[in-house]
Amino acid sequence: MRTPPPLCLVLAAALLVACDAAATSRPVTAMPSTRELHASDIVLAEDEAPPGTTFNGSGDGPSALTVVVVSGRTNEFLALPGLVEGQYRTFSGDGGALLSLALVFDGTEHAQGAFALFLEEFESDEGYGLQSGAAPDWGNEGACDTGSVPTPLGEETICVWRTGTVMMAVGGALDTGQLFAIARAMDERAR
Repeated sequence: MRTPPPLCLVLAAALLVACDAAATSRPVTAMPSTRELHASDIVLAEDEAPPGTTFNGSGDGPSALTVVVVSGRTNEFLALPGLVEGQYRTFSGDGGALLSLALVFDGTEHAQGAFALFLEEFESDEGYGLQSGAAPDWGNEGACDTGSVPTPLGEETICVWRTGTVMMAVGGALDTGQLFAIARAMDERAR
């Protein structure tokens, strides 16, 4: 007479069969990233100044929200909901000038709202008066343009864009290819 297998072996075999059936009946999906984003890790690092420039300074929190505002609408920017953290860094020298900005929000909806407000600043006559027709090839949405702007530099290339929950901007008087490379690297760090 054959002795029945212990109950734990029967349950283990049943569990393996059930798991195998479940694995073959639906596709495996990647778990969403739980990596915490930090604005200070996204902006251009202090020791990575573009050639011919040096690090000038940085700011965070509310000053990061308003550092690029030239339209006088500071209160609208300070009222943006959902800001987790922000950081900007500036560089200048004989090689040009650059501002690198990252704002991390608590959700995509708040980041989209921030992007819309920054895009208004980018396009409006009271702001930079640039055209949003040239979308960058990075981020979920964005705009880049070069033109005469109301800053001490006079002519700048500026890009504003959003990737997920992060709103970013770069601007300054640098070679456009160099500025775009900085923006793409920021975009990668925001993912």
